Parts: sequence; C-alpha cells; structure tokens
Amino acid sequence: MIKKNILSTDIVICGGALSGLTAALVFQKLNLNILIIDPLTIGELVKKDKRTTAIAAGPRNLYLEEGVWKLVEDKSEPINKIHIKDGSSRAEIDFDFSEVQDYFDSDLVSNMGYVIENEYLLKGISHVINKNNNVSSVKRIKASVVSIELNQSYAEIELDNGKIILASLVVGADGKNSSIRKMSGIEEKRTDYGQYAFVCQIHHNKPHQNIALEKFLPGGPLAILPMVSKIGYRSAVIWSDNKNVTMSRYQSSLKNPGEIAYELERNVFDWLGNVNKVVLSSVYPLELVRAKNLVSKRFILIGDAAHGIHPIAGQGFNLTIRSLKIFIKMCHRRSSVGLDIGSEKFLKEYESVRKVDIEGLVKATHNLNQLFRATNPSIKLVRRLGLLAVQKSNYTKRAFMKYAMGI
Repeated sequence: MIKKNILSTDIVICGGALSGLTAALVFQKLNLNILIIDPLTIGELVKKDKRTTAIAAGPRNLYLEEGVWKLVEDKSEPINKIHIKDGSSRAEIDFDFSEVQDYFDSDLVSNMGYVIENEYLLKGISHVINKNNNVSSVKRIKASVVSIELNQSYAEIELDNGKIILASLVVGADGKNSSIRKMSGIEEKRTDYGQYAFVCQIHHNKPHQNIALEKFLPGGPLAILPMVSKIGYRSAVIWSDNKNVTMSRYQSSLKNPGEIAYELERNVFDWLGNVNKVVLSSVYPLELVRAKNLVSKRFILIGDAAHGIHPIAGQGFNLTIRSLKIFIKMCHRRSSVGLDIGSEKFLKEYESVRKVDIEGLVKATHNLNQLFRATNPSIKLVRRLGLLAVQKSNYTKRAFMKYAMGI
C-alpha cells in the first residue's frame, strides 16, 4: 500500500505559476520527466492571476524560441519608449527604441519589451508544454508540499495528499514567501521598504503611443505600462507609496473610482487624457527578499523564491528568465554526457555564475528606490543633474537601454 504512494521522477518543480511553468517549459529540452506541484490547477491559476508582466526584448526571445510567443503575440503590447521623469521637475530621460534599432537584428529585437497579461502567457506556456509531452513528460499534481528531505543521492518530497516523490532535482518556484525555501534550510534576508504597491488597470481616452512611464513622486514611483485593448485605450498602473496612502487609493478605486481617476489624471492627463475606468485593483507590500543561497543539495531556487525585488525597474521576472536560460544551457551540456544535473557541485557552479548579475540588479533596484525617495535638497539636485546628464549622453543612454532590454 505504501509503495503505491511513492512516485519517482527526474525533476520536481514546487510552484506552478509563471516562473515554475516557464522552468518546466525549458526543462523539456532535457528529455526528462518533470512533475509540477501546486495547490492550484492551471485553470484555477488563470482565473486568479489578473496581473500583467513586463517582458524585456531579450528575455522575450526565450518564448519566441519555444513557440509560445506566436500564440500570445496578439495579446501583448510593445513598449517602444520608456519615459522617466523626476516628479514635476524638468529632469527626465527618454529611452526611445527608434534611436538604437539599427544596432539590432529586426527579426529578434523590434522594440524595448512587451506588456502582457499573465493569464494569456500561462495559457500559451501550458499549451506548448502539453504539445511537447510526447517528447518530455510534464505532469501537474494539485497538492502542497509538507516536507522535503535532501541528500547527496536524491530528494524526497512529501505531499499533503499522502504521496511521496523521489527526484534527482527539486526546483523551488513558489514565490517570495516560499515555504519550500524554508523547508530546504536556506535562510533569507528581508528588507521592508515601508511601501505598498497599488496595482490596477485604467481605460483612458487618448492613445498610450506604446510609451511606458516611470514617474518618481515623493511617496514612491508611479509606473504606467501600455496594454492591448480591443475597444479604446488601456494601461496598467503600479503606484508605490506608504501603506496608508496606498490603502486609501485602493479603497477609492473600489468605492469612489472618480477620486483615484482624478489623482491619476493629475500626473498623466497631457499624455493619456481622461481616465474613464479603473478596474482590477489590488495592493501588496513591498520588500526586498533575498535567499542567502540559490542552491542546496539537489535543490535550486528560481523566481521570487530566490530574489523578490522592488518593481521600480520592472526587471524581476526578466531576471528569472535570464537565470533559466543560463541554467538550462549548463544542464544540457552536463546531461548530454550522462552527468547528474542535481549534484551539489554542479549547482554551486551555477550559483557562482549567477551571483554577480543577481546581486547587481538587487543592489541597483534597492539603491534606486532609496535615491528617489530622498528628500534632502542636495541629493535631489544631484539626482536631477544626473538624469539631465544621461539624457544628453547618447552612449550612456544606449548602455542603459541595452541592459533594460536584456540584450
């Protein structure tokens, strides 16, 4: 009877949302058996996840190569320009793709990035995974992990449905409050920003012109991203501020949307015109969550489970994709000669390769948020002079743009 509850597989992915599902997609290249553990089915997840994701041009190519992008391209909206503005001052930067497009292959890079609703990306990835199931099996179990035991030879995962999973590699992809990270023994460091993000979608009466705005206000950044819309014009909003202000905006969006529409118009009227509707509002606390290690015995963290960063630069998920692209290349080289991709030595090699990029982006987003929240007049002056200097330097702008695009 006990033996019937034991399953063996090559890779177990704990967490089947966007990061975990993308991991399963790329792991199919290894022709191994993959098992996704998540308390929600794909259908339940699609109904629940109404967020949007900004995907930079470089990371988008992963989905292009895997055949996902052709399924969702008409659901994505290109970002052709990023406009950064320091409050009501004249200090601003325009990152315009038209200024650098001659440097890239137009078949691979045609804009700075895309904005897409998670539900369509989840459906597209799931469709391609199912299509490839005859080559590499991916199964999904609706369950939660109760415990995990890691040793040199294998990983043993116990589920709340009584099943025991034996695997060569476990992937933790269950978000910034990862329970699997805690079970693995990997500690994390948390930094509370004292901010909450108000997230919503707005319908407006002027075209967004495929421009993404990042406006730094005293309480925190206001980001507005262009979205696809069948009727009229639509954009996504991520507005960071202290908890009380953010909760007030959230309540207004539910009870008196005209108030939050007016507040948004004060910042974007010249560009987007009247805000006609505010929908799909939510809030979440902002904090920096960093795992002290990315790997352990037969275990690896990806996505927010590895690094939950401030949304100020919109680079969190792009960092995840960069990590997955590197990890799958390393795994392919190793598995092609019959070597174990779950060995601790190999996983530590991956960790050393990724540490610089991850730590660099973590520090950049953290320091950027601190810099633009500073109210000291001297710091504000230096900050604005810095923005003006970047705007005037084509070389510096190109360098920033290439990094933001993930190229």
